[in-house]
Amino acid sequence: MTEKLLSLANLDPWLARLRERGSVYAPGTDQAGEVALREWPQPEPLVLDYKNFREPPKAFFLPRNQTLLYFRDGKTVELNSAVPETFLFGIRPCDARALALLDRVFLDGDQNDPYYARLREKTTVIALACAQAMPSCFCASVGSGPGDGSGADLLAVALESGLLFRAGSGKGEGLLAEAADLLAEATPAAKREAAERIQGVTAQLTPVPTADSALRLRGSYDSPLWGTAGQKCLGCGTCSFLCPTCHCFDITDEPDRRVRTWDCCAYPQFTLHASGHNPRPTPKERWRQRLMHKFRYAVENFGVPFCAGCGRCIRNCPVSMDLRTVLKELGA
Repeated sequence: MTEKLLSLANLDPWLARLRERGSVYAPGTDQAGEVALREWPQPEPLVLDYKNFREPPKAFFLPRNQTLLYFRDGKTVELNSAVPETFLFGIRPCDARALALLDRVFLDGDQNDPYYARLREKTTVIALACAQAMPSCFCASVGSGPGDGSGADLLAVALESGLLFRAGSGKGEGLLAEAADLLAEATPAAKREAAERIQGVTAQLTPVPTADSALRLRGSYDSPLWGTAGQKCLGCGTCSFLCPTCHCFDITDEPDRRVRTWDCCAYPQFTLHASGHNPRPTPKERWRQRLMHKFRYAVENFGVPFCAGCGRCIRNCPVSMDLRTVLKELGA
């Protein structure tokens, strides 16, 4: 694994080189005053000490509304498959790990998704290790951590004097090689500082019981706790739309095109049959499905929970539903 140092003075020149190849998105303050991924360059300086974005970066790979093909003269016309090169700088490790989980759905196996695959191939992901944890963060409890580089081509750790880069893929190795004149060798002191910073953030995390979640949830399918938890749920979909691993979608044929749109298992119509029957008629069944999907079915199908521990669903739920509480009460 190649490790290099980039001084803060060389950060903008490095991003400028990437900008010559394609679009660059980096942390900046949006019109609402929140830190978000914004196209670079920006009038304001880059923000490196943010906690996390409100919205995950999954929309770069699975757009909210995506035209798949057009209808012309009774025939289907595929979109131009040319995709511009894109660089995402500064996403947190939980969101990079979430991309690795989405890869399991859209890239692994015989039936991979060509739309997702094209965007993933042309996008370089540069993650930035966390400098602090929020009370809702629990990434270490789902196999990740504040310095997890999985899903990223490069992982950067912010140090006192600059950024320590660690290559996580061939793309990442290539970026470091191309920027050799801007980089320095990672010293033992820099590596120690990076490890200490990551360990410090890890110590801030409160463990959540997810071990043996699939087995325990299998035995909790009929628990009355689902009904109690479901009474609070508004079915607004905030948890799913802000989740970096939720990926359910609907496909609609419009007069001139076929469109893929985000969908959500919290909606009553999500499982409504044409006959009028709905196998998940109340919030109880829909809330149960959400946790079962992430902590039981995903474990049974892929070997890992489909949760990155980012805590967005906890922070943004309008009625303060907390899946950590439900997991603890179910003994999962």
